[in-house]
Amino acid sequence: MNPLLFLLLITPAGLTVPQEHVLPVFGCGTGCRVETEQLSLPEQMPDGWIKVKVRQRTWITRCDWSTTPLECIAEPASGRAGPPVQELWLFANCSGEKFATSKSPDRSDAWDQDVFYREGEFAGYPKYQTVHGNPFMRWAKLCPLEAKKGERIIQKQQQSFRDFF
Repeated sequence: MNPLLFLLLITPAGLTVPQEHVLPVFGCGTGCRVETEQLSLPEQMPDGWIKVKVRQRTWITRCDWSTTPLECIAEPASGRAGPPVQELWLFANCSGEKFATSKSPDRSDAWDQDVFYREGEFAGYPKYQTVHGNPFMRWAKLCPLEAKKGERIIQKQQQSFRDFF
């Protein structure tokens, strides 16, 4: 093997993981965002769930209200917003329409939730709001075929909003 090619294959640049299975940025409240970096390729677990390792960075926007124009900077989160950087596992049950996060690769300490509302006036609608941690859109990146129905609902909601205005 060519020594230069071998070096290219073992360097970090040669080991980059595609970022196509994670939602790159999602909101976590007013002035808050979570950036997600995919660290592993998706793997299917024996029970059918899909898992992927990620690094999440949480940023809070802080503004100096005494300046004109207003000056704002993004700072790493702390306190109530959680740790500024953490490595987690994301899990998706495509057929069961569930999404989970865990610090453990075996999902033993996972918090999972439905990606669609199951009851009430919004039953059948995807949960893509910040208050829920955007489970639908995060699940959709791992389950693109199963997500089509929910994506159509979101598109219709957005079109209705545009038509209203």
